[in-house]
Amino acid sequence: MPDLSGSELRHPAIDAVLSTAASLVGMEVVFVGGLTDDTFTFERVRASAQWPGLEEGASGGRADSFCHRLLEGAPASTSDAASDPAYADAPIREKLGITSYVGVPVRDAAGRVVATLCGIDRGHVEVDEETIAVLSRLAAVISAHLEPLLDEGVVIRRGADGSWEVGNQPAGDLTSAMVLADLLAAELTAGGRPPRSEGQLDELGQLRLSVRQLEHALAARVVVEQAIGVLTERQHSSPRDAFERLRKVARSRGRKVHDLAKEVVASAHDPAVPLPPELAGRR
Repeated sequence: MPDLSGSELRHPAIDAVLSTAASLVGMEVVFVGGLTDDTFTFERVRASAQWPGLEEGASGGRADSFCHRLLEGAPASTSDAASDPAYADAPIREKLGITSYVGVPVRDAAGRVVATLCGIDRGHVEVDEETIAVLSRLAAVISAHLEPLLDEGVVIRRGADGSWEVGNQPAGDLTSAMVLADLLAAELTAGGRPPRSEGQLDELGQLRLSVRQLEHALAARVVVEQAIGVLTERQHSSPRDAFERLRKVARSRGRKVHDLAKEVVASAHDPAVPLPPELAGRR
């Protein structure tokens, strides 16, 4: 499994996933777990209550974790871990006082486990199969975010010190570029957006819609971020300038930012891909 101890999970997309997952499962803590052959780590944690001994970066033996049991075939959830034969003897249960657990694997495009998305609670919280299915959709959103990073593409992300980077190069004004990138949602075709419901949605239905919107927004933002990275390196410009140029060219030619960004990314691997002159070469 890849090492997720760096900047991959320090991204607004992951924050949005954790927020949605917290509303979905109704547990005190939701987290993204990282596993190596020997260790388990709470890589990203969203907690609604203080929990002694549980914090981001806390780690222990892989075999001691609930997530290891999950990946070995244990049930995806339990509301009474002390009485559940699959989880009762897990050292982390007694160490942290865990009563309820739910977890799903995060897999890459090849089906390999790259992380876990989980929730835990000190009280009895039941999670049904329908909710677990939605949680799995959120895990797929995490996977979609991680995939370009695992493939070592040129992407925008946070560095270890919290600053933004393009690839491995620092970019001080990248926060502004990220905000601008989020505006791309307004330029997507209506047919590509998740449909709005005309009727009232129950809570689970609303969460399903949120997941679909996350999937849609992330797919768009990832390709635009990659395009910004390509243009930044190609034209020796700032990420903000690269995005402004991408957006300006798209508007002047009646194109969608998202569609033009795909072509920019493709051109990084195939110089024969035709691009507008403003995006084709160095300034």
